[in-house]
Amino acid sequence: MRERGGPRVSEAASLHKKFLDANGLFFDSRRHFEALFLNVQRHLEDRRPDLAFPHADRRCRLPNAGARDFLLRSEVSRRAGFLNEGARDLDRAFELDPTDRFVLQVALTWGEPAQKSLAARLVLSDGAAADALVALAVNRLMDEGEAMLFALGRRDRALVGWAAWTGSEEIHLRLAGDSERLIALKPEPDHWLAKETRFAATIRLDTGENVETATLLRNGVAAATRSLGVGSRAFAEVAPEPAALSVIVPVYEDFAATRACFEALFAQGAPLAMRIIAVDDDSPNADLRRWLVDQAAADRITLLRNSHNLGFAVSVNRALQLCPAGDVLLLNADALPPPGSLARLAEVAHAASDIGVVTPFSNNGEYASLPKANAANPMEPEAEIAHIDRLAREANGLNFIDLPNGIGSCLFITRACLDAVGPLPELYDRGYFEDVEFCLRAREKGFRNVCATGVYVGHEGSRSFRAEKRRLVMRNLAILQRRFPDYEAESASFVEADPLRRARGAIEALLPGEVGRVALVCAGGAARFLAVQRAETLANEDGPAPLICGCTNGRAELRGVGGGWPQSLEFPLEGREGQRNLIAFLRASQISRIELFDPLALEPRLLAALFRLGVRVEIAAGDLEWAIPLQTSFDGACRTPDALGPCASCAEGAFQGETAETGRRRSLKRKRRILARADAFRPLDRMSEQIARHMFGDVAVASFVEPPIVARPVPRAQHGALAVVAPLRDARADRLVVALGRALRRIDESARIVVFGDCVNDLAVMRAGDIFVTGPVERDEYERLLRQYEVSALMSPYRARLFGRTDRISRAFALPKACFDFSFGKLTLDDGDLALDPRLCDAKAASLIAQWRYGMSQGDATC
Repeated sequence: MRERGGPRVSEAASLHKKFLDANGLFFDSRRHFEALFLNVQRHLEDRRPDLAFPHADRRCRLPNAGARDFLLRSEVSRRAGFLNEGARDLDRAFELDPTDRFVLQVALTWGEPAQKSLAARLVLSDGAAADALVALAVNRLMDEGEAMLFALGRRDRALVGWAAWTGSEEIHLRLAGDSERLIALKPEPDHWLAKETRFAATIRLDTGENVETATLLRNGVAAATRSLGVGSRAFAEVAPEPAALSVIVPVYEDFAATRACFEALFAQGAPLAMRIIAVDDDSPNADLRRWLVDQAAADRITLLRNSHNLGFAVSVNRALQLCPAGDVLLLNADALPPPGSLARLAEVAHAASDIGVVTPFSNNGEYASLPKANAANPMEPEAEIAHIDRLAREANGLNFIDLPNGIGSCLFITRACLDAVGPLPELYDRGYFEDVEFCLRAREKGFRNVCATGVYVGHEGSRSFRAEKRRLVMRNLAILQRRFPDYEAESASFVEADPLRRARGAIEALLPGEVGRVALVCAGGAARFLAVQRAETLANEDGPAPLICGCTNGRAELRGVGGGWPQSLEFPLEGREGQRNLIAFLRASQISRIELFDPLALEPRLLAALFRLGVRVEIAAGDLEWAIPLQTSFDGACRTPDALGPCASCAEGAFQGETAETGRRRSLKRKRRILARADAFRPLDRMSEQIARHMFGDVAVASFVEPPIVARPVPRAQHGALAVVAPLRDARADRLVVALGRALRRIDESARIVVFGDCVNDLAVMRAGDIFVTGPVERDEYERLLRQYEVSALMSPYRARLFGRTDRISRAFALPKACFDFSFGKLTLDDGDLALDPRLCDAKAASLIAQWRYGMSQGDATC
């Protein structure tokens, strides 16, 4: 990490001001995103990646940031000398969209070795990549030892591609389909892939035949095979069989998961008549292949084998040709259907004549996922899956709810729907979205896609394609959007409305979860923020995962930390019944302790019921604005602006809708009742512990046990930026930041302020002066930002809340901080820190911080 000298940083600040709105678009909310890119471009042209970084960084923090935004930040970081940070951004860009050819090109150039190899293979799977990019990919793979590569695809009625190889052996191309052809490939010295030690040839074959596979042969031995698809497919004429349910399971890898899936099918039992068809999609697992043969020999399954890997849709369609009658279930080989679950899917499928496709709830089922919707939740053990399925049946019976589309991991299709729609589309390569297109076509034929909310099936997920999955998803989603342009908007609307929430909550109400959880009860705002942070801390300790109970908008929402159970459970709080049900659930869960965040914001009857629950109740202290006797307003004009300390106008009590004295008495009376019933204060940071010990001496205060801090000092430029640590939006904090910007400009025009977080109105705060707002920042990102924004000091903009975040950053990275001290000197701060009287108005506080910051820039360590 480089540390720049004072004059250069002062120049940087000047250039920052000059270019912040040089294009006239920066403060236009409709074109702000564009302006950030133009500013990055301008600074890079001037060879100032340090000034480009804030704009590239902010693009990554705005909604809908994409792969190229992280790629841009990667390039800026790399040019500024932050190679590790640039590599992480490249990883993120690659993860977001491995089909983006520009991302692939950068990955091939600057990625880690494994990433370069994967990028090269993805390039070669893209039939439309430019020759230069293909050459880069071929060079990479052949440098790693690949002796032969080829690509072949359809273009009109022709097969077009290339082959590259090392060595002087004879190379032939074998085409198989309606017939078989063998074609000799002759080296072309001038081919764009040819090199001194490499041969290459162009492939172009006019053929009217149906060619399914192409195999490259070296001296007559197969070296590589490509599937070319099989075009449109119709059902074969097969003699009708009894109308049993046909369960089709394409198989590729993971012997343990596949065997568990088939054993679950064997255990389904009566009354469902069922035939199982396994399709071995050229599995590389010899043990799995042998086991499938044994099951077929025992007449437990019908086994089909593909000569090479054809993918999900083609494998399913091969099996469908054996199913001329009866309903069909498409099942992933890593799914676990509990006993009796498929019979209930069949009941739902025939509950209405227009139902065509049925999907169950699952841990990993997109719309139908639970506990967390639209997420890949971990799969439970088999016994727990069966337990959840029983609870789903008890909670929701045979109810169903319409979906935009079914989910292919477990897709029940009625015979009427299958006959109307036909087989799966085969244009989606080896998987993803062929199930969606089938369901959308079913709707066009008048059939409904529904979720059977009383059925639950386990699904491991992401077993088969792994690293290539994201590429397939991105590629196939683009195909689907072209064919069904309204699908994306409809899907987003469904996710937003979440009509499955109540059905998920009904199951969760019967599933109290682990015994001995800590319940974190909070309202919204800072209380909710602190409860989430506290939950993450507790989740890393021994014991059951905590439970967050958020009480806002007249209801209590119960959420497990990290996406655990529950995620959809809600209780209305406006009536007594809802509160009784909530208390009953907490009692059934055998909660070990309750921690209250901002108890004054909780409904009094609910609070009283929580105290009567018979468990230990503590008040979590990380936001003490509710408890401190003086509620400060700071909105009026200061009557003594030249005095150092606070005046009466600075510290005037503010109780909206009441006189200050009346409000103070009422609030104090309720606070005393709450404090008298609480078992203890639970401080969440060092400042809160001191405040609690010295302001609430009649209440036991638990010692604050701080997680270990690993010291990682960052270089401090003398004229570096002042970073405002703002993890929570707060209008009062924004006013203080704006006042600080004005105060700093009066003292030092080169001073820079960067807000690590977002404001109520980012653009309004930035318009006020030399202030840059990054957007939301995660806890693990601070070190990077401190280094790349060249921060030399920190500030907490909150008066009686969230001190802990700034305090930990300050001590971990050896940076001085300015903060409001409601302990009034009882908390020992570090050398160089600035403790502010919390009763000061914004103007006075900003002036003191500006002087402190200016003193440091002049080398005065005592300021």
